[in-house]
Amino acid sequence: MSERRRVAVVVDAYSTGARLAPRFIAEGLDVVHVQSNPNESPFYIDRLRTQDFLENVVHRGDLSETAAAVARYDPAFVVVGSEPGVLLSDALSERLGLPSNGTAQSRCRRDKSEMAAAVRAAGLRAVQELKTGDVEEAIAWASERGDWPVVVKPLDSAGTDGVALCEDADAIRAAFAAVLGRPNALQGANEQLLVQELLKGTQLFCDSISWDGVHHVSEVWRDTKIRIEGNLAYDFEELLDFHGEQQDQVVPYVKAVLDALGIKYGPAHTEVMLTQDGPVLVESGARLHGSIRDDVIDRCTPSHVTVTVDAYLRPETVARRAASEPEYTLENASRCVMLISHQRGRVVSDAGMRAVEALPTYAGSISMAQPGEEITPTIDLFSCPGIVYLVGPDRDELKRDYDTLRRIEREQGIFEVESPEPAAEPR
Repeated sequence: MSERRRVAVVVDAYSTGARLAPRFIAEGLDVVHVQSNPNESPFYIDRLRTQDFLENVVHRGDLSETAAAVARYDPAFVVVGSEPGVLLSDALSERLGLPSNGTAQSRCRRDKSEMAAAVRAAGLRAVQELKTGDVEEAIAWASERGDWPVVVKPLDSAGTDGVALCEDADAIRAAFAAVLGRPNALQGANEQLLVQELLKGTQLFCDSISWDGVHHVSEVWRDTKIRIEGNLAYDFEELLDFHGEQQDQVVPYVKAVLDALGIKYGPAHTEVMLTQDGPVLVESGARLHGSIRDDVIDRCTPSHVTVTVDAYLRPETVARRAASEPEYTLENASRCVMLISHQRGRVVSDAGMRAVEALPTYAGSISMAQPGEEITPTIDLFSCPGIVYLVGPDRDELKRDYDTLRRIEREQGIFEVESPEPAAEPR
């Protein structure tokens, strides 16, 4: 009789989390998937790689029932795949007695207001904000501060979903009308919103892996966003060396934030604004960096997926990497470029990608719009029609290829589209 294979459990293996199961399978494990929401968004569930799993266990609200279904496989560990699964992953790993961040601080790892409060309680600087469902209270708070614009955003969504920059009271009213009480990208109800100071500075984020309270920062990126029609949209992200004037301020702060949020095990993706007064937390997700090509990042340094898989299979790798100086080195630099659509219509082909693929530093793409799908002009992460990676040792060459890519977008478009049918004229 053959020896039973070890089993990994992945909760919500969407986005980058979809890359975990193939890695675990390659290491000789079987994988069970747990779906945290029976009514999961098509944005996620349509991309679930069901072929990777022994079973898809659907959580219907009863933790004991879900834990019993998973326990039949005698799992070695539970790892979160994406943001919607954070709370259930905490609860399930705790219930099964496996390495876990536990449930005591789960809410502060999802609710951005509670997150800021936990960071502030640890003596770290956090963003000034108000959590409210009352638009007039929001306006009064912003008016009393007198520092416009302010940011209005959901408590627990992802990307730039529902994020608005508001220059005045009317803009706050419009943001509340558009978002309050409506489902967000993670199926939250948006019963309250956050009104925050607009942090000014340079935004960086750190990908990390933790084990038994030891934190290894595996990547530091500098994030550049642009403002489109009052919304914040992603432009590009640049992979940085571990050390640098900005990185040396941000990395120690991020590790203190991880401690404040009770992140002892597993991956985290932490966004920080480096202001003139030092680093301030934007938000931290106790999960993988979303929407990345791990195989491309592995050409530069061990990717967030790689260090996460290593941690769960070989826990000693976390402390070893954390003790290294520097904690990571780069074989190549990289720019992760979010495409900005200037087009509207149904995609026929990605003909413009041929010119992009000919760029010397082109390394791959992800989440590209497919023929038959509708695209619209980009205003946020969810209207971004694709992501392109540029990789190479020369940062000047990366910049040249980035500029060429943006010119291709403006002048010819990445996609060939059929224009939508015009609305019928009223009779």
